[in-house]
Amino acid sequence: MPLRRLLRCAFPFLGLALGLLGGLASCQSYGDTAQAGPVAPPTGHYTGTLQVAGQPELRAQLEVRHPRPGHYDAELVLPQQAAFSFVADSLAFGDDTLRLARPGRPGETLALGHQGNFWRGTLRLDSVRYPLLLVRRGDPEPAVYRVRRDEVAGTTGPALLFSPADESLPGLGLALFATSGTALLAPSWADALARQGHTVLLLPAADTLAAPALANALALLRRTPGVDTARVGAWISGPPASLLPLFLAENTASRPAFVVVQNMPAPPLATRRDWRALAQHGHLLAIYDPSQPQADVAQARALLGRPRVHQASDGGLQKQVTDWLREK
Repeated sequence: MPLRRLLRCAFPFLGLALGLLGGLASCQSYGDTAQAGPVAPPTGHYTGTLQVAGQPELRAQLEVRHPRPGHYDAELVLPQQAAFSFVADSLAFGDDTLRLARPGRPGETLALGHQGNFWRGTLRLDSVRYPLLLVRRGDPEPAVYRVRRDEVAGTTGPALLFSPADESLPGLGLALFATSGTALLAPSWADALARQGHTVLLLPAADTLAAPALANALALLRRTPGVDTARVGAWISGPPASLLPLFLAENTASRPAFVVVQNMPAPPLATRRDWRALAQHGHLLAIYDPSQPQADVAQARALLGRPRVHQASDGGLQKQVTDWLREK
């Protein structure tokens, strides 16, 4: 066949092939835009170890998921140190490096470099850096819960909503108001409760609390998919906890179904009758960290009854709270 005729016959097929290649290239997008962008993070279930100086290595697993077009999420799980586990509220991937931020603790991050089937990098908690090595073992495991940011009128800064991935069974909702003294562990509490199937709204830490902020937080939870509107409660920490009866008096149309108070100082004498009424209905639990004054714990037990007041380590308190919430 003459060369000119051969090229004329081949050009249509070359054009079709180039068109297909161009179509495949246009699918390599990351984010919500249709334009070609950075390479997306490789999804999967990764397992490995976290090295802690002077201690045995900890087992670790990382789930990187692509639940819907244009969206990726990631979760770090440390079975032996549950307080370190988190679902990231922000994810960035570029130059083969994955960066995750821990919800409520912006200074705590996970940075991992991608090398074939491996992730290698560092988990930063406060000022401590822990080396981490992970290898891909298969597809990612299903998400237990997810995190998104929201706004609640009457508070300063963004709130974080920890909600179960499965919304088919309405469950309990909890508005968690932390103070500067309890803010450090509040994200760990939110993570632990969300893994139990509860929806937790973590409010920005503040040493004061206004009644409208409490009402707005409860209202947000009641309109959140997957929350049983009759099972929405509040967790109030520090000095604002001692003023709980006053908050409830100002929120007669929107009262929590149950309340957890944490590290509550002695409440005002004028509110003690109200406290006893709350305790008698069984919708109140008081918890104290080991560092809290014994005088405050003793006074709370005298006011509310010993079974409703607990002082223990973080692990012990977590069991007390989860067992109590299971009955709500």
